[in-house]
Amino acid sequence: MGLTVTSLGQALGVTKQAVSRWEGGLDSPRPELFDRLCGILCQPAYFFMQPIDSSLLRGTRFYRSLASTTSAARQKADARNFWARETANYVLRYVEFPRVNFPVWKIANPSALTMRDVEVWASETRRFWGLGDAPIANLLRVAENNGALVVRDYLDAETLDALSEWLEPEGIPFIVLNADKESAVRSRLDLAHELGHLILHRKVSQEELNKKALFKQIEKQAFRFGGALLLPERAFLADLYSLSLDALRALKSKWKVAIAAMIYRLADLGVLTEDQEKRFWINYARRGWKQREPLDDQLPFETPSVLPQAFQIIVDQGHDRDQIPGSIGHGKSQIEQIANLPENFLGPSPSVQAKIIPFRKLV
Repeated sequence: MGLTVTSLGQALGVTKQAVSRWEGGLDSPRPELFDRLCGILCQPAYFFMQPIDSSLLRGTRFYRSLASTTSAARQKADARNFWARETANYVLRYVEFPRVNFPVWKIANPSALTMRDVEVWASETRRFWGLGDAPIANLLRVAENNGALVVRDYLDAETLDALSEWLEPEGIPFIVLNADKESAVRSRLDLAHELGHLILHRKVSQEELNKKALFKQIEKQAFRFGGALLLPERAFLADLYSLSLDALRALKSKWKVAIAAMIYRLADLGVLTEDQEKRFWINYARRGWKQREPLDDQLPFETPSVLPQAFQIIVDQGHDRDQIPGSIGHGKSQIEQIANLPENFLGPSPSVQAKIIPFRKLV
């Protein structure tokens, strides 16, 4: 919930040392404090009683984030990613997901990949998925139809865009997109970026990822992959009638890609000289597009459908909606948010919790 030990202690009227002892398993809160703890953290009592399944923590996790992302923001994202992982693990017991159909290429050493190689792999991915060179109408649906499990969740960190990993032992590509994003096209680029990690960097270990030089390099590769996947060179350039911001604006609704991403793409392809790119960015800023681009408030978000459909199947099979949260080990509001379910799909919320922290609906 983003609380420090000190702030939680103050909310409960106890010392931070007392909270630390609870976390360390050296002591337990009194019943009345435990009830208040559940209310403040918006989780039912059984959440705090369940053991942590360490087998769900084995994968290499890729972040799409800025260097300014704080450790606290990453820890919070890790926690919510684990909650999504637990939710998916429950669903996998009862529902068969679409077969994973991701290309598997022998990329033994990602550090040796050139940007030309990345362009080729992005083009091959389009061919593998039968996308041709046309604009991708719904990238999220393409990912789900090919076996990816995608979640949109509020990470409450503007500098953290998305994260992804291969779920093991299931071998399922898993992506969490930050629902705090207010631009559908930027969220699409986040998804394309994570697909780049999952396809190009599947063999990268967590230890290797922690090396700053390699992390920076594979981030550049994922950015390039995402741009090439969404904007294939030949088709995109054929649509570009002039090198101007107005021309890029005209293409935004067709390709569903941010104008900023198109500028980067043109620079990557060598279409813009360094001076031309600089002028593009100056004019881009003058138009006030750094905060919000044209059409950002009009193009709809792509929303996950596999998890909501899976929960509907489970309910149709006769599972009691009210019992599902206890089986997963989380409060109903948390599960509904993670799984993109309608409010109260799992039953009405207790009024005592609803008054404490109102959760925003997924877009």
